[in-house]
Amino acid sequence: MIEAKAEIEIDATPEKIWRYMVRLDDWWLRSNPNEHIELTLIDNSKIEEGTKFVLKEYIAGVRGEAIAEISQIIPLERLAWKSIQATYKLFGITFQVDEGGVFELKCSGNKCLLSHHVWGKTKLPFIGALAEMFFKYILKGEKKDYEHTYRELKFIKNEIETQNA
Repeated sequence: MIEAKAEIEIDATPEKIWRYMVRLDDWWLRSNPNEHIELTLIDNSKIEEGTKFVLKEYIAGVRGEAIAEISQIIPLERLAWKSIQATYKLFGITFQVDEGGVFELKCSGNKCLLSHHVWGKTKLPFIGALAEMFFKYILKGEKKDYEHTYRELKFIKNEIETQNA
């Protein structure tokens, strides 16, 4: 399994951070334009439990495409998403992947810690394990996934704190 968890402190109220963060379809593409390709809501005009979306991006130079769903929302605390169908292409081989992520917001006063834990696991037992090892150790995929995720959080922080100024 490939996993990364990034976190960042944001100087704003939990309500302001939450309102911004749950508008994934507004900020996500802009947060990492060199790696993010598309995030489109499929069957809803807003983010809520059950909302499905198309997600296309590069992680460590490997292109991935997913249809994902918001699986849990606890307002001001947690937003979880999970792929329904996801593929990544490496060496011309398309791998089916289970993937997901959890945004968590923990606050004390106007100081908040926003984190995003992301994970992915190939569905093919032997060849998938080899692909994961290559991604993890040769491409440094977990490190790059962490950096990718941290860039998203840093973007959110900058946007929110600039609005506070």
